[in-house]
Amino acid sequence: MNFIIIGAGGVGSFYGVKLLMQGHNVKFVARGENLNYLKNNKLKLTHPDFIFEDYLDVISIDELKSIDVNSIDAVFIATKSMSTNEVSEKLSLWIKNENKIPYFISLQNGVENEDKMANYLPKEFIIGGLTRLIAVHIIKQGFVEAVGEVQTILGSIKPTKHSQEFLEKLKIELDNANTTTILTNNIKLELWKKLIINNGVNAICTLLEEKSGTLINKDETSILVYNLMKEAGQASHAVKVNISESDVDEMFELMKEFESIVPSMWVDKKNNRDLELDDICGVVIRNCEKQGLDAPYTRTIATVLHLQYNKLRLKK
Repeated sequence: MNFIIIGAGGVGSFYGVKLLMQGHNVKFVARGENLNYLKNNKLKLTHPDFIFEDYLDVISIDELKSIDVNSIDAVFIATKSMSTNEVSEKLSLWIKNENKIPYFISLQNGVENEDKMANYLPKEFIIGGLTRLIAVHIIKQGFVEAVGEVQTILGSIKPTKHSQEFLEKLKIELDNANTTTILTNNIKLELWKKLIINNGVNAICTLLEEKSGTLINKDETSILVYNLMKEAGQASHAVKVNISESDVDEMFELMKEFESIVPSMWVDKKNNRDLELDDICGVVIRNCEKQGLDAPYTRTIATVLHLQYNKLRLKK
């Protein structure tokens, strides 16, 4: 199969390398310093189960126009959520007037990426996706470290017979790459479940610079994590996902058994990158407000982190 991976960071590199190691044709789309580095240097990616070190076929997003749309089976979008609109617009120009187009698969944080993509791309070709259990981080330019089991949940936004057949085929390829792929008919619910976890740990771990397991298992901070998750559950009712408090309770208990990780937002803070606060905490706050509710825990953590981080960046 032929794939394009947009975003050669942690998640994009991992999935692209996994597919590459299975013998598929994979082109990576990168930008800036990362693009220049990967055009001239090998990527090293480590996981307890394997080590990959080789050159990638990497291009800029503007070079997509040189790629035959009809030859591509799927495009994975693994950028930060703040890039979704820009990337989707460029993809819409790439596929314009084409009879055969690929599927577009989001592997991003947040619950609004698929809606943003649908403003530019045909809804029946959009697939929502999320990763769980695995933690993937850029240690330095050209070096990515991954740990943990790999689970991917995928689901069509507007299911068709053709999209379901494609997903079944993709599942086989991903499963052959020693990952576990779960197909769902309700990807929106799964994305909101991940948002509940992200809202529970991402910002507070970044603010306090503590791993997730430390905060969820420590008495004085576990109550904060729980209420951050609870507010995300309340927010889900604004979009008719309706995650109950008992569902949140169950997820909270499960999280205590998860591997303790450094969340992606903390990694972004360490590397002086923009934080996905609006796509995680902002979504929770806005959807609580739509119901006449406040989200005091989320608002407090997000506001303090935002102010603190801006001060740190101004000093640099």
